[in-house]
Amino acid sequence: MTELAGPVDQEPVVGFPPLSTRARKREERRDRVYEAAIGLFVEQGFDATSMEDIAARAGLARATVFNHFARKGLFLEEWALRRRQRAARATGRFDPSVLPLREVLERYFAALAAVNLETRTETKAMMPASLKSTDVFLDHVLAKDLAALVEASGAALRPPSDPARVGRLLALGYYSAVVRWIDAEPAPFRLDEELSAVLEAVLRGALNSA
Repeated sequence: MTELAGPVDQEPVVGFPPLSTRARKREERRDRVYEAAIGLFVEQGFDATSMEDIAARAGLARATVFNHFARKGLFLEEWALRRRQRAARATGRFDPSVLPLREVLERYFAALAAVNLETRTETKAMMPASLKSTDVFLDHVLAKDLAALVEASGAALRPPSDPARVGRLLALGYYSAVVRWIDAEPAPFRLDEELSAVLEAVLRGALNSA
């Protein structure tokens, strides 16, 4: 059975009215298209899957697929976004300036490790294509998300460290760990422990209080 992460948010957003029937149906179709695509990418590979294949699997018209995802690469962006959103929810229920930066980032990395562990087969199929589509060495969105957490924490950093540098190093460490983790069967190490070690190594050099 294909491993799927499922819809991004199941809980209603406080302070906003519920979606209209039309909007809810649109979101359901989008999830249907997304899950069909991910299932096919896992089964036959990203490059070998066409938009026509996705439409057939989803049981929808080809035009409907393009209406939700105008190009195939957008599925990769959505896949990565859903994972980052899950990690963000692990840190989003409190003010990041209240807890030590190390604890904030530990929660974030633990959530990333958990979603990878739960969907290892999916990760093996999707991560190479995802990294190929976005250059992690230049301007990766995960690095920006991590840098924002560092900055919001108000933690004192040891020069020449700054939030952007710490974010880039942590993102590079994360992707290096995941790529090595999916490269062999069985998994050559525990991903959660490896990510914790990456975090400790970066913060030990970056924090004044480390």
